[in-house]
Amino acid sequence: MLSSFEKALNNINAKFVGYIEAIEESLKKKELTEEFFLIDLKEFDNEVIKFLALFHPQGEFLREVVAYLKISSFLAKIKKSTKAFIKKYDFEDEKIEALYQNAISTIDVLKLAVKGDTIEDAYSTIISYEKIADEIYKELVLEVKQKDNVDEILKILNIAKKLERISDSSKTIASYLLFAKEGLEL
Repeated sequence: MLSSFEKALNNINAKFVGYIEAIEESLKKKELTEEFFLIDLKEFDNEVIKFLALFHPQGEFLREVVAYLKISSFLAKIKKSTKAFIKKYDFEDEKIEALYQNAISTIDVLKLAVKGDTIEDAYSTIISYEKIADEIYKELVLEVKQKDNVDEILKILNIAKKLERISDSSKTIASYLLFAKEGLEL
């Protein structure tokens, strides 16, 4: 039987996984789902802080809880980027589609790593996806310089940056999870 400590920590992890799944579902469907709107990161932060106050974790558990506090702001960035992408993407573009697929893949790897407790194995994959997103974004910037319509350029770059941020924030989340597990310097 799990202790109150373990139940509370497992609840925090489950809530985090649920938030990732809600974001992933909205991103895949390209629509804001009910679960997406139920993501409450302030409540998540409060739950983590309450856990710290009630259980006074030490060592590796303290690292894990602190990592969740740090992760919350990056999860908020992913949520915001997903929402902006869904609301603004109403055209076809090969590079945007590549960034979109890359963002979904990155989120999926992160989700599976958290669920399967395999962040060490997934970390290098997530870094690779983040580098791919950076390269696609750079190529896109060079492409849009050829366009004449400033509004179109800004719209494309705005959407591309949102998708690139999803991969970037996922990498940061993965690094915090790795820190929580192994205690290595960030």
